[in-house]
Parts: sequence; C-alpha cells; structure tokens
Amino acid sequence: MSTTLLQIGAPGLIDLLLSEAGERLFQSGLTLGQVTYHEDNEKEEGVVLTQKPKPGFLLNQGQAVDLTVARRSYLQYLPAIYHQEDISGGNLLKDFLQIFQHIFSGLEVKIDQIYTYFDLDRAPLDFLPWLASWVDLVLDESWSEEKKRNLIKIATELYKWRGTAKGLKYFLDWFGEVEVKIKEWNWPAGFIIGIHSSVGIDTNIMEQIDTAHSFIVEWDPEWDPVFEYTSIKERKIEKERRNNLIKKIRSLIDAQKPAHTRCYFKIKTPAEERPKLFPMQIEFYSTIGWDCYIG
Repeated sequence: MSTTLLQIGAPGLIDLLLSEAGERLFQSGLTLGQVTYHEDNEKEEGVVLTQKPKPGFLLNQGQAVDLTVARRSYLQYLPAIYHQEDISGGNLLKDFLQIFQHIFSGLEVKIDQIYTYFDLDRAPLDFLPWLASWVDLVLDESWSEEKKRNLIKIATELYKWRGTAKGLKYFLDWFGEVEVKIKEWNWPAGFIIGIHSSVGIDTNIMEQIDTAHSFIVEWDPEWDPVFEYTSIKERKIEKERRNNLIKKIRSLIDAQKPAHTRCYFKIKTPAEERPKLFPMQIEFYSTIGWDCYIG
C-alpha cells in the first residue's frame, strides 16, 4: 500500500530575520536546516541572504531548508586603525576574530531560538530527555521520536490516574504497548482440598494474602510458538526478547501500583508451549509445574 507524502512549496525567506524565517518554516510544516553566515556590510545583521531550495520548490513535510545569513565582522566594534589591510590585502586581526565569531554565532542562534526548546513540537530530539525529567518520565531509546513527544505531552494527564486500575492500564498501554486485564481485590487460588488441590495446575502454594490490597494483572501475549522458529539462534533471540519485555512490564507495574498493594503478574502461555504434566514420580517427573503436578 503506497503512502502519498504531503508536499509543501518552500516559502520565501529572503530579507527576513533568521528568527522570523524559522517561525515561517515551522508554520509551513518544514524545518530549519544548516545556517551559513556570510559577511555583508550592507544588509542588516541576521537577515537571510539566500535559501536552498529556492522559494516554491516542492518539499516533503518535515524537510529542511538551508539558509545563508548576513553578519558583520567583530572588527566593526574596534577603532578604525584596526580596520586597515596589510600589504597583501588581508587583515590578520579580522581573520583571528572570525574564529570566535564562528563559535559564538551558533550560540547566538540558540539564544534567539531558546523558546523552541520548550515547545514539544519543536524541541531538538536530544533535548527531549531533559524535558521528560520535568514530569518524572524516563524515555525508552526504542521509542520513536513522535511517541516520545506525545508521551511527554500526556504525562501529567496520566499522573491524575496514578495508583488506579485505569491509570495502570493506561501506563501499560502507552509505555509498554501491551493490553492487559486487571482483576482488583483478587489473588490466585490457594490450596483448597477438593476445589483447588492440584499443585502446578490450578493452585499455588504461597502465603495467605489480604485480597483487599492485592490484584492480578493478566496478559495474553500474541506470540508465535517458539518451536516455529527454525534455528536455535532464532529461538534464543526470541526468548531473550520476550524475557526483556516481561521484565519491562513488571517494572512498569511495580513503578505505578500503590506502594501498599501486591500484584500477581499472570502471563498466559500459548497452548502449544505449555508443558505436558504428569503425576509426580521421583527421579522421573519431579519438578512441579514443569513436568509434574501433585494432586
């Protein structure tokens, strides 16, 4: 299925100040590319001299436009005697000052554009982790740029639901990209003779839990059976990927659940991967839940 990209004509930016040009590009759906400075004593400092591509050239949304901007030498701030050229037609002091002017010009652009660093739609990608720290959010490097920006935007809204079942589902959906079922005031059935008494099948041996402060998170992952992977290496990689995802989800649950509650994270294993259990028999079938059951 082919996707048609939105094409935008490059706006005319010549004779605009650099800050005005950047604003017009943003409003047009384009971005500011490389900025090159050219000494021009006739034009106002900071005015756009040329642009590439030229006005009207069709660009895809988000593409960059490079600009050449006028600037004047720092020599203008020194007495006239320092403006004189040597016998070769050059000016050593002017050339020396250009080193510092080149360094400071980038800083001047950042200062002029500082407001864009606090706009989540325009902030540089490497600045997003710092913005995320404002709302106590740690960005995952595997997330796309669009997802990072969107999550920072909605973080404070999600925090309104922190500590609730609804909030936990939101967090797992947005951050873990998984859909789960949450059963509040619930815990796996304990050992009850005649009702739940087959250890490894329908019961667990564990301490008694106050269900008023506990809940179950059930996740049914849509995984293909591991045996469908042809090579041992592929199976190993897939198992490692699954384990990392499980750890990530568990850490999200622990971070977002109320501190006084306990959570049982239940993962539904595909039927094809569930081990066949036999009645317990020492030296043959003796690992409960893996190859045997009691009951």
